[in-house]
Amino acid sequence: MTPRRRVGGISTPSVASLITNHIERQIPPLSHTPMYVWHKYWARKTWNVVGEFIKTYCPEEGIVLDPFAGSGVVAMEALKAGRRAIVCDLSPIATEITRLTLKPVSLELLRQSFERVEERVKEKILTLYETTCRRCRHSFPFNCAVWKGERCLDIRYVSCPHCGDRQEKNCSPNRTDRALLQKIDHSRIGAWYPQNRLFYPDGTPFLKRERYESIDHLFTKRNLTALAWLMEAIEQEPRKELRDFLKIAFTSMVHLASRMVPVSDPKAGAAGHHTYFSSPGWTQHSYWYTGSFKEQNVWELFESSIQGHQGLLKAKAESNSCFPNLRFAKRVSEVINRSADVYVHCGDSLDLMKTMAAQHNACVDYIFTDPPYDAAVQYGELAYLWVA
Repeated sequence: MTPRRRVGGISTPSVASLITNHIERQIPPLSHTPMYVWHKYWARKTWNVVGEFIKTYCPEEGIVLDPFAGSGVVAMEALKAGRRAIVCDLSPIATEITRLTLKPVSLELLRQSFERVEERVKEKILTLYETTCRRCRHSFPFNCAVWKGERCLDIRYVSCPHCGDRQEKNCSPNRTDRALLQKIDHSRIGAWYPQNRLFYPDGTPFLKRERYESIDHLFTKRNLTALAWLMEAIEQEPRKELRDFLKIAFTSMVHLASRMVPVSDPKAGAAGHHTYFSSPGWTQHSYWYTGSFKEQNVWELFESSIQGHQGLLKAKAESNSCFPNLRFAKRVSEVINRSADVYVHCGDSLDLMKTMAAQHNACVDYIFTDPPYDAAVQYGELAYLWVA
């Protein structure tokens, strides 16, 4: 017997009864490509698993709704599968990651925009990391420094450009390094940086605040200065579209410039390559305090966020090929009436669905949503750094 359900007084077959190929098997996860991992996000879904569910449970050219979009994996897989998508999230950084992952952009214009920022500020930032080779005394920027609390203990560099000397660990700051730190400590930053407190408006501290009082406390004075100068240079870009891409690339690496990057012992990688300067990243679901941390070179982080193997240029090359003629909606009704492919909404999903319910023809075919994480992942608090 075919199961039926009552809708508006009319007896109709249930959706489940119309589907004969239910997913009742394990779907082996595939590796993420740059389009999915150019920006960190908490509890990211495996793209090919999401894609299988959409292709199984949403009819071709149907509409997928994701009320908690996160970094946009559901939207990407729906659009790749020839469906339309309505996605929503309370967090503006989540919807911005989603929007800019999907939005086509000229790679050449984006590269030129990065190069203009490079011309404005690269050399200025690199002066903050100037050291001298321990072998030949040649001056050049180091890659990272190791700190314990408020003391710089170690300077690390991959290769001296003059003699090839490499310092992996146990390289104490010399007179040049100490003089530079003293100069930075006594200098004004001279550009805007966020000082948002890690508290709610009523004075309640963030659950994930740990020892930090405000956003600027997450960084050394050197890296806070470099980040402020870099954002100032990005803001000088005349085209908003390109500024948006550079800003989102900035957020994709800003946590790696913080005090939350722990020090790991040097060891060889699988291919024999050493990982002295690699970072495990933001590994805790909190603004966590690590006694010893790596102060990483901000310009190198930003350059990698644009040009690296998981950088924005490679991500956009992939997404441009997946979504070449994507039509963005300004309102949800445009997806419903098929005049657009995707609507990205920043706000409360209940409010969005009330708006949809008020439109008599507003019907979706499939809702993909998360299990109730509740307080397990504090999305709003964790995204606060990127938003600020």
